[in-house]
Order: sequence, then structure tokens, then C-alpha cells
Amino acid sequence: MELLLISKVNESQLFILNALTNTLVSHFKKKKSSISLILISNKKVEDNFLFLEKKYLEVKYIKKLKQLKQINKDKYDYLISIENSLLGLIISAIVNSKIKVSFKRLFGYFVFNKIISQKKTARHNFLDLIDVSNLLKHIFSCSIEIIPKYHLENPIVIKNHEMIHWIFNTNYSVDLVNTDYVLMDIEFGNFQKSNHIKMISNLCDHLINNFKLKIIFISNQVEEFEVIMNLSKKLTSENIIHSKQNLKDTINYFPLLKNSILIITNKFKIIHFLELINKANYEIRGEWKLSKLFYPVSYFKNYSKKTISEINYMIKNL
Repeated sequence: MELLLISKVNESQLFILNALTNTLVSHFKKKKSSISLILISNKKVEDNFLFLEKKYLEVKYIKKLKQLKQINKDKYDYLISIENSLLGLIISAIVNSKIKVSFKRLFGYFVFNKIISQKKTARHNFLDLIDVSNLLKHIFSCSIEIIPKYHLENPIVIKNHEMIHWIFNTNYSVDLVNTDYVLMDIEFGNFQKSNHIKMISNLCDHLINNFKLKIIFISNQVEEFEVIMNLSKKLTSENIIHSKQNLKDTINYFPLLKNSILIITNKFKIIHFLELINKANYEIRGEWKLSKLFYPVSYFKNYSKKTISEINYMIKNL
């Protein structure tokens, strides 16, 4: 049994790829089978807690049309695409496979034999574990619980995680395992920036005063962080830490996410991954009301109260 998977390399996709791969390996363990992989990326993915290259017979990285010549002429029994890019669609059309499977996508019916219905929510249109379950049920008549496997025993993963713990223990005197902290991953735009910064400052004050928590603030916006610190005398280097770690590389900084009691962010892209790993999170996402434009002070004051109230409730129920 020869299978080919096609995926992107963002955190959410690697999570779904992990779940699908491990389930396929388990399902076909009594049969002679192999799984190859094409990743839509121009950068190699290092081994991490979700992805080990040795799990696959072959891994190819394709990001440009001129790289399509890398695709071999092998014939597969199944091609399963969990991404939705135009390049992925072209690759799927070129590959020789008896059965080609994907989820609903533009022009998908021209390429794939099987189109799987996808769970959709009002918040996003990303793949979820229920989608992997539906795929296995419809294609392989396989009804088993989908459980991703974290590769935490891998030496490279262990070394990376130890390094993250060492950095925070050495530079900030924070034991990630034994410290109660909230992780803030906030990005400030230019629109109503001063009101937004004041709102975050008030939130930090509240968390420290009422829950005695440390705050690890993720941002490369140094000036904005300094303004937050200057807005309150209660914020000190002892209770709020400005870490310039780049959480665009969320996979490598997994220990920082895992050991926080709550993640507060205004970055929509990270929310789906946090939901997949069942990590408590709160998204700061204000509504676009006219009052935000014409009465920004009152808008942010009311929105700040709403945010603090909702985060209060979450922390008390963790």
C-alpha cells in the first residue's frame, strides 16, 4: 500500500498531518505499506514535537512551479491532500494515484476522486480532528479515535525544550514549570495605538493585582512595551517580562505555550493551533463599531471592562 500526503507547514497543518500519519500507520500496520510526503514549503522542517521526517519514506519540499519536475513517476494507491493551495492542486493533478482525496476546495472536483465534507465554524475554516476522522471513515472505513502523538522523546525535541527552559530560567529567573504566568502575544497596529496600549496596560495591572500572576509579554515592539511599563507603577521587571522570542515559530517555543495558564493574543492565526492542542486562550478582537472611530476613549474603556471580565471568568475556571 503506497500513500502520498500533501500538506503545508504551519503549526495547525503539522498537527493535522501528525494525527493523520499516526492513524494511517496504526491502521495499516499489518500490511506492507509506506507513506511519502510533499510539503508546500521552500524551507525544510526540522524535527519537532509534531513532525519527524523519518516517519515518511520520502519527503519533498515544493514551493514553486519550476520544482514540479521533482515529482517522480511512481504510482500511489492513495493521494491525500490536507492543504488547499493552487500549487497543491496542480501537484495533485500531476501525481499518478488510483484514488485522490481532499476536502472541499475550489476546482477540487476536477482533480480528486473523493471530496470529504469539512466541519466549519463561524470563526474559521481550518481542518480539525473531526475532519481527519471523517476522512478515514469514508475512505478506509476506519472508525477509531484520532489521537496525535507528540514526539517529546526525540533527542532534538528534548534539547530544544531544555534550551527554552534554560533561557527563561537564566535570563528572567522564571521556572516555566513551577511559575504561574500568563503569556501575552500582542501586536499593536497604528490605528488607535495609544488607546490599545492603555487597554493592555490596564489588563496587566488587573492580572497582577488580582491573581498575583507573572506576565510574559511576547513582542518585538520595544517602544510600545516601554509605554505599557511607564503607564503604571505597579508593573515591574519582577512581575512582567518582555521576552522577544518570535512566536511565529510556535512549534519550537511549545514549552512556553504549554506551561502558561492562559494565552492572551490578538493574532487570529495562532488561535486555531491553540484550540487544537487544547490550550486555554483568549483572543482580543474588538468589533468594528462607529464608536471605535468617533468615540475611541469610551469604546476602549468599555471594551477593556468586557475583556477583563471575560478573562477573570476564564482564570477562575481553569
